[in-house]
Amino acid sequence: MREQNSSVFSDPNGAILKELYELKQLVIQQGQAQKEVLSAEECAELLGVSVCYVYRLTSEKRLPHYKPQGKKIYFKRVELLDWLLSHRISPDAELTEHVTKRVRQASHGRL
Repeated sequence: MREQNSSVFSDPNGAILKELYELKQLVIQQGQAQKEVLSAEECAELLGVSVCYVYRLTSEKRLPHYKPQGKKIYFKRVELLDWLLSHRISPDAELTEHVTKRVRQASHGRL
């Protein structure tokens, strides 16, 4: 603890500015995490894709979005998260279990 304090005092501008920058980034991230309506840039960041790809998905009507004035596009965070989770791919074990269950039902005449 003592060593950390002495490094802050030996280089007060660098260390303090770094800490301030990190705190600012945390505040920005928390603010964005609480926003309900996102811009295209924020949507791209949330999805981990480029803004260009976000626009492509909206033009193909594959991504839920809003265009209130006909120009700028907005997204609801909840709908984006639902959209992400709607593209689930089942593991092989789960598919095998499902097929086995259906075969058993068919053999018992309950399909």
